[in-house]
Amino acid sequence: MMENQAKKLKRTITLVRILIKYGFEELLIRSNIRSLLSPSATEADSFESDGEKLSFNVYERIRMALEELGPTYVKFGQAFSTREDLLPKDMIVELQKLQDKVEPEALDVRGFIEADLGVEPDQLFKHIESEPFASASISQVYKATLKNGSAVILKIKRGGIREVVASDMLIMKDVAKLLVSYSEVFRKVNLVEVLEAFEKSIFHELSFLNELSNIEQFSRNFNDNKDIYLIKTYPELSNDNILCMEYVDGVKITDKPVLIEMGLEPAEIAARGLDLYLTQVLDHGFFHADPHPGNLLVLASGQIAFIDFGTMGSMMPKDKEQLEDFISYFIAQDARRLIAVIKKMAIRFSIPDETKLEKDIHDFFNLLEGSSLHQMDVKEVLSKFSGILNENEILMPEHLYLLVRGIVLIEGIGRALVPDLNIIESLKPYILKIALARLSPEYLQKKGIKFLRTMADALKTVPDDLVSIVSKLNSGELKVVQEVRELPALQERIVQGFNRTVFAIVLCGVWISSALLVLADKPPKWSGIPALAWIGFAISAVLMLILLISYIFGKKPGKKI
Repeated sequence: MMENQAKKLKRTITLVRILIKYGFEELLIRSNIRSLLSPSATEADSFESDGEKLSFNVYERIRMALEELGPTYVKFGQAFSTREDLLPKDMIVELQKLQDKVEPEALDVRGFIEADLGVEPDQLFKHIESEPFASASISQVYKATLKNGSAVILKIKRGGIREVVASDMLIMKDVAKLLVSYSEVFRKVNLVEVLEAFEKSIFHELSFLNELSNIEQFSRNFNDNKDIYLIKTYPELSNDNILCMEYVDGVKITDKPVLIEMGLEPAEIAARGLDLYLTQVLDHGFFHADPHPGNLLVLASGQIAFIDFGTMGSMMPKDKEQLEDFISYFIAQDARRLIAVIKKMAIRFSIPDETKLEKDIHDFFNLLEGSSLHQMDVKEVLSKFSGILNENEILMPEHLYLLVRGIVLIEGIGRALVPDLNIIESLKPYILKIALARLSPEYLQKKGIKFLRTMADALKTVPDDLVSIVSKLNSGELKVVQEVRELPALQERIVQGFNRTVFAIVLCGVWISSALLVLADKPPKWSGIPALAWIGFAISAVLMLILLISYIFGKKPGKKI
């Protein structure tokens, strides 16, 4: 604990020095960040602004300060580089300049491998380059050749990087709490929650075993897809500090002239890349969270290889289904249902005026209608929609923010290859696929059984709940004081609602039974479907019609129960 506090204090002093160097002393005073330092620390260090640095505008100075503060702050800035709904455009431009590239540090690669893996490098490798061909804030990457002649890369974690990130995160969380307490703006953008999601993401990226697991799951998902090249990994030569995988000799996906020289059609490559990404999101629910051009390589065969799996987006089946609903209602421009599914998806929301929210979304749809599809910028569309969510303090789960970033990057790649690419049009086949899947007997059977189980579980608890309520009423623990006007009308509505619920359960039962009969495949048949199933579906249709009429005209379906 004392060691962590000492590291935190040291990094805090560095933070204060750099902020003052770039002219942000007023921020320190307003947010009281200096309170994080002990008096002895502030007296021992003199902080002075750098006059040369102050000649740059404020957004340039923010970017330069983040770069000097190191990997944690650079990655945090990169995470906000697509949040045009939150930050000024000029600041977004500067954040997008942030490069996760640092000078390589001296490293005895062979000695590191021997110490960390416990094996003699010459037993496994024919050759290992002593200088890295890529150097980032978290790791350095070296080319090597295995004894069997296979070309591989060795991704080696920088020494002490986990400790640096851990101390940075402690400071950033303290600063976030101060900023939230001093400014309503930071509270509304959910700064603390955003920072928690970022912390989770960066520590996942620090674990090479986590990245290895991501690559293996990604490969299983695309096992039968010929359009993608799946990178081979070497688990026996990997651990939490070293990741060994196949070296892929490919071309950056946005290098259009080289693609044409290779005899490849840029439009086909763009369509293939978009299709592969949408497959990850809508089919697998497990997607690459940073698909920038440097992480997508094109091989001579036309296959696309994704690299760098440190951060992935992941969705549970429920999340994926809600995303499908969101996309369907968005494309259909159904504002009311869109708001309903947003509430289900949100971690937290505070909608002051739902009617205004619905109107804002309708206005947003009208704006889209008035724009030419081929001129539509997905980044701008998502930014405007995120702005509507932020006004209502709607906090969405982390995987959605990762998805938005991914879609913006993929659309940028597509437009670099095909200027008039329209990603909205590309989504429509997936919407049709989702709609057809939800009309299948298997899906209806699954949802019907789930509904009946939910109802059965609810009904099981009703007797016990009633007994408990009556017991509390008798003992005087629970008292109900309520004035009910127009009681007969209220009783009528309650009975009517109960009747409709029971009627709906019967309707579901008949529909599910009919679907099961389809799967049973028993004669006699008509158009390939058993006659009994047709009868069941017909009864279901009649019952549905009666139920709809009862809702429209206020009549009860059947006698009172």
